[in-house]
Amino acid sequence: MLSEEKRYRSSWVSALLGKRPLALVLLGVLLFVSASVLAVPAEVRVPVVKEHGKADPPEPGVFSHWQHDQFLCFTCHPVLFPRARKGFTHDEMDAGKFCGACHDGRTASPTSGARATCKTSCHAK
Repeated sequence: MLSEEKRYRSSWVSALLGKRPLALVLLGVLLFVSASVLAVPAEVRVPVVKEHGKADPPEPGVFSHWQHDQFLCFTCHPVLFPRARKGFTHDEMDAGKFCGACHDGRTASPTSGARATCKTSCHAK
């Protein structure tokens, strides 16, 4: 026969696991997702990979995760960007790589040309 303490413990565990498995799964997913989101840096400085010309902005570009919060992480990672910081050039973006995959002038503002907003967005101090 089970002691009173063991009977209490087993009824508590069975009540928690037996009747609410969906709630526990949802709570686990919520904790995992919130921890992942909180671990994302608000801004990432893009490393400079080559000398900038006189026409190029001297400051490294800054990427804001929060300005792109309408997208899920896997929209860009790891297809367009590795999870590690990696530098890239405007020529690569103009070829449709990295930021240029969306910032092509149709989907989002372009990365180069007359309509680019370099000094007010990516290369703002």
